[in-house]
Amino acid sequence: QDIKNTHRSIGARLAGDIAEKYGRDGFPEKLILNFKGNAGQSFGCWNSKGVDLKLIGLANDYVGKGMNGGKIVITKDKHLKEDRSVLAGNTCLFGATGGEFYASGIVGERFAVRNSGAKAIVEGSGDHCCEYMTGGEVIVLGPVGNNFGAGMTGGTVYLYSKRKMPQNYINHDFIEQRDLNNTDRNLIYRQVKNHIFHTNSYLGNYIEKNWTEEIESFTKLSPKKINTIKNDNIKNSLKKMSDIFKSR
Repeated sequence: QDIKNTHRSIGARLAGDIAEKYGRDGFPEKLILNFKGNAGQSFGCWNSKGVDLKLIGLANDYVGKGMNGGKIVITKDKHLKEDRSVLAGNTCLFGATGGEFYASGIVGERFAVRNSGAKAIVEGSGDHCCEYMTGGEVIVLGPVGNNFGAGMTGGTVYLYSKRKMPQNYINHDFIEQRDLNNTDRNLIYRQVKNHIFHTNSYLGNYIEKNWTEEIESFTKLSPKKINTIKNDNIKNSLKKMSDIFKSR
């Protein structure tokens, strides 16, 4: 199905119908919708379990906003000749609680902000990636912008970088770098394989074929524990938030 940037919130009505009939369990079978072109804002918002949206082309801001299941896959059109093209706009996966997101290109600023459960692989991002993230899993196979992980309190991130040093871009008030263990390596390998399967990514294929060398270019980022944060204002704010959630 051809899609234009005037077509906004594609998938929202479907997600609502599925929620009304099946509740939080989502669609009991598998529904795959294929699109080609330039999608408008909020492509795949509130996507449901059992629904896969596949787009060949580009998407505007808020892809996968509030998605709770299924898959969203964006691959570049053959006319885009750049090795790494920008395929999606800002604030993708805003408030997502589940599902999977694959893009064989770069996304804009504030990717996965407030993500609490979705898994994603992209090949680069703008500033403020994973801002306020509380859960889920994000792998970025490429460069990131400044202020990475600001306000991040949960979830796990893996960055692939051969040139830029992650410590120059992450928000050190909230997250810290950690060494990969065997579980991390197996998880990254499995997700890179999934990325290749869904997008046929050139970069993904390169990493898999040179796995022994390329795994050394991955860095794990995780939130700091509250008692290790040095900024007292940040520490007190997080403590208050934690107390509120525990009282509910």
